[in-house]
Amino acid sequence: MITKLQNYKQSVITEAVTKGLDKNVPLKDSGIEWIGEIPEHWEVKRMKSIYNFGKGLNITKADLVDKGISVISYGQIHSKLNTGTCIKDSLIKYVPEIFLENNNASLVKKGDIIFADTSEDLEGCGNCIYIDRDMLLYAGYHTIIAKNISTYINRFFSYLFQTDCWRSQIRKVVNGVKLFSIPQKLLSSTDIITPSLSEQQSIADYLDQKCSEIDKLISIKQQKIEKLKDYKKSLIFECVTGKRKVS
Repeated sequence: MITKLQNYKQSVITEAVTKGLDKNVPLKDSGIEWIGEIPEHWEVKRMKSIYNFGKGLNITKADLVDKGISVISYGQIHSKLNTGTCIKDSLIKYVPEIFLENNNASLVKKGDIIFADTSEDLEGCGNCIYIDRDMLLYAGYHTIIAKNISTYINRFFSYLFQTDCWRSQIRKVVNGVKLFSIPQKLLSSTDIITPSLSEQQSIADYLDQKCSEIDKLISIKQQKIEKLKDYKKSLIFECVTGKRKVS
């Protein structure tokens, strides 16, 4: 059921960001294989025309501390807890405040998107996280920062970047065997769909609500699994210690 819900969520996102919310709008051929048909008034642009790119902090896990300046690195972006469209507190790590003296270029702000620049599998190529709130935050090790230089709405693109169809551009050309590298040049050359600003806003709002509903259902299923696991452990313990009579 969890897998079905996850697949449903993916299909809802893909349909919304590639076809829009109006089912009656005329479509046109985008001329790009992974996109197919899109609403006739939408455009396709190269990512480098909308974003400037930067690199995260040059640090390792050894630089992390219990308290300090918030940072999100490669590991947190690839975490199963990361939806890609918002920051979860459980994903935040910390670096010493001394980093503020010389590393302002790696600070991110609300609306920026942090991509992992490596992945251990093809499925993770394109994994990212959208910065959905104002806070003092660094992009960490093995990351690329995408900073919006246009008036477009990044929250819309954060959903587009979750789709398999958009990521197919990266997966087809990415280099690696056990570890795949996703350089800035590759990201900047990908194509992205650009509806009107009002549609970007409407689609992002719709997906915020719809995905939240699906995530809640998934969470309920996951909680039931954890309860069953705990029950199984307690049952085994009671039986092997003689606390429960077995007939």
